[in-house]
Amino acid sequence: MNRAFDIDLIRTRGLTGAERRTLERRAADGVYERVRPGVLVRAHTLADLRADERHALLIRATAPYITEPFVLSHESACALLGLPVISAWPDRVHAADSSTGTTRVTARLTRHGVRDRPVTAHTEVLGFRTTTAARTAVDIASRRATLVAVPIVDHVLRTNQTTRAALQQELSRLQTGGTKARAVVEMASTLSGSPAESMCRVRFRQLGTPEPVQQHGFHRSGERSAVVDFWFPDQGVVVEVDGRAKYEDPDMLAGSTTAEAHWREKQREDFIRSFPEVRFVVRLTWTDLLHPERIRAALRRAGVPCR
Repeated sequence: MNRAFDIDLIRTRGLTGAERRTLERRAADGVYERVRPGVLVRAHTLADLRADERHALLIRATAPYITEPFVLSHESACALLGLPVISAWPDRVHAADSSTGTTRVTARLTRHGVRDRPVTAHTEVLGFRTTTAARTAVDIASRRATLVAVPIVDHVLRTNQTTRAALQQELSRLQTGGTKARAVVEMASTLSGSPAESMCRVRFRQLGTPEPVQQHGFHRSGERSAVVDFWFPDQGVVVEVDGRAKYEDPDMLAGSTTAEAHWREKQREDFIRSFPEVRFVVRLTWTDLLHPERIRAALRRAGVPCR
């Protein structure tokens, strides 16, 4: 559940001048904070929310201006559909407007004119109309960097929010950005277990590595088994993408301590290294994914060819 929908919004529109001034003074005193001009929440509310939840709160704050024929789109649709956005979230709400072919940016909205590709189907999420998962993924794939788009397309396919056929149908309607979007959809994989793994696949393509095997299993009769993120069989190299959540997220820890999680991971890696075909284990962090030269250096040290 998106926590942004459990937060009380205080709107100054319609209040008397005296009431507005009182709220402004209390905001200046730190009792309230602004979501956008004319909309307040209790202090410290925003700091407790994830980035996608803060954008969802911005959507709620902007709701009076999101009227038909507007349909939430792009990152705003991602926020409500639960799609992973690894770039900075926009400071305006994004919406598709099928009544015009001109895109306009106002203080509150980025209105994408899509008359040449009107929104013919939408999804209802918590009272808001959004573009479908397929339309949203293709919109992002046609306009945003591949590193941002692939995690979203991987996610909608892996979670069965859409199908390849639906993505292809949306691709056939594109007027601009079709070549780029098709390349993203063709690259999509249902085996990517996280946005970080999707980003890693993009980096491998950019660095010109051999195509790795995803979710490769190492098994030995009578013992444990382990599935690794990526396996380069010709080089004997395993690549694992480590996120902090593995050691800090209470849901992933499932009652264990961070120290216990680290110990389990060490035992798992020792098991993987015990296979004679495994020459090297490369561990990449989120920070590494943002710096491809670090990845190139780590892979080359392990013997994986890169451009």
